[in-house]
Amino acid sequence: MEFICHPAGAANRSTVVLRGKAAAPGTCGELVQGTIKGEPYLISCPIDLWSEVEVEIRESAEIRDGLGKSCQAAKLVMEYLGLPATPVTIKRVSALPESKGMASSTADIAATCQATARAFNQELPPEVIAAIAAKIEPSDGQMYPGITISNHLTGEPRRYLGEAPPLELVVADPGGKVDTVLFNCRQDLASKNFQKEPMVRQAIELVTRGILTEDWEMMGRGATISAQANQVLLPKPHLAQWRQWAADFKALGVLVAHSGTVMGMIMRPDGVAVEEAAAYIRSKRPDWVIWHTSMVSGGLR
Repeated sequence: MEFICHPAGAANRSTVVLRGKAAAPGTCGELVQGTIKGEPYLISCPIDLWSEVEVEIRESAEIRDGLGKSCQAAKLVMEYLGLPATPVTIKRVSALPESKGMASSTADIAATCQATARAFNQELPPEVIAAIAAKIEPSDGQMYPGITISNHLTGEPRRYLGEAPPLELVVADPGGKVDTVLFNCRQDLASKNFQKEPMVRQAIELVTRGILTEDWEMMGRGATISAQANQVLLPKPHLAQWRQWAADFKALGVLVAHSGTVMGMIMRPDGVAVEEAAAYIRSKRPDWVIWHTSMVSGGLR
């Protein structure tokens, strides 16, 4: 997909003078998401599905507003670098479905930020990219290296936990869409988050200890607790069945998109093959979209 961020027709008359590229991973929902004492906490779960962005800086008139989140990101990067707003063409190739809770928008925004900076021979640190992304919409933390706890409303990093575990995931999308911006504007969001805080606190402790000690079973238990806690906020009608299948496969745990539709299953390295588990679930629910992928460390490439 291509976005032209300048007045209509200018692309045909302008010359590309600079070019930058970057790629950002998506996520399989989150290992944990919620609040502690009202403060947002999110533990990212980057996966091996990417948004690849190429930014071309052109000679032409001023940039035009309102042409998408990626265009907003490019403009904000130019402002951060102290550069005048310059026309750009943004080309994106993404393996991430939209409005499913797989951080497709965050991946697009993050990759656009770094690609724009690279076009000007600069490199942005992850905290700057996260802050820019948060100005556009609530964002996941996959721009940070490894697995990181962050504030998804401000982009502020809270704690680096370590590199991603070498684990594979079965991912299911039963259907539907969730608008992240509208979700985070819900009138009952604060009260529902407060209601699930005790479980979120336990989930954060287990996932943090699990990653720091490479105890993937502990990490999986924490992710499962967070998934279950989120039922008070955005219920997954099929979560009970998903957890039962995870138990049948002796999986490490499950996770969900806390503001999306997808569910994930964290497979044991020495257990049921991820392809076998995906095929079984696909046979039971042919109306779902089922695929498999692996966890990866966050950070842009």
